[in-house]
Amino acid sequence: MWGLFALFGGLGVASSLPEEKYLAYTGTAVERHTLNLLYEEHHVLRYLGGRLAERVVLYTCAGGSPFARKSVSYVDPVAPDFLLEDASNGLREGVRAVAGVRSVFFRSDHVAVEKAAPLPRVPGLVVDAGFDEFIRANWPLLLEGKPLPLHFLVPSRLEDIAFEVQHLRSDTHEGARVELFRLKLASALSWFVRPIDVSYGTADRVLVRYTGVSDLRDGAGNNLQALINFPSKDRIESDAQSMSAARQAPLTACKE
Repeated sequence: MWGLFALFGGLGVASSLPEEKYLAYTGTAVERHTLNLLYEEHHVLRYLGGRLAERVVLYTCAGGSPFARKSVSYVDPVAPDFLLEDASNGLREGVRAVAGVRSVFFRSDHVAVEKAAPLPRVPGLVVDAGFDEFIRANWPLLLEGKPLPLHFLVPSRLEDIAFEVQHLRSDTHEGARVELFRLKLASALSWFVRPIDVSYGTADRVLVRYTGVSDLRDGAGNNLQALINFPSKDRIESDAQSMSAARQAPLTACKE
């Protein structure tokens, strides 16, 4: 009798577990002026109980071989932990937690010594892919058109920098209505630093186009300037095996 009770008790616990879902999509990055292919980025997302919990992004060369990877854990929706590693130059950067203490770290190449510092304690800090969640969380406010301030983490500097994001206009992309937002420095230096423009679907609030500085760098160590399209038709259901494969795929530098 106790065994039967334990069986049904276990089923009851299992049925109350949050539902797990996976989603995959691809972005194609081209150089913003020449439109030459730079790379593709393949995203696999895991949702738990309807909330985004994890993301793995595999960056692939023109021939399809992976050379870089980003792993994101949404311990905070707008300030997640993450690790970006690039086999082509040895770059490693991200945010991690050790014994409950979070820190930002950066290494520019294979031979550089890693730098690290405590994660800035700034209210509303935005970290990496958390910008997507920031946009969605502040959607109604942004559509009013006024600039919204935010502090964005810059791992290479081990600090946050004051930015502002503003809704520019409604537009059309791939036959669907989108909202165009601009992220720029909230200082006089904004005149000298190119802004980042992002377009999100009006109906689903999903990123469909990104124009600006890329996470990845060229041979001289400068961030690439990219235009990245994320076709809505390419968003498909995925599974744990696909995420595991993306997480474990070996990385090698692209061949010239």
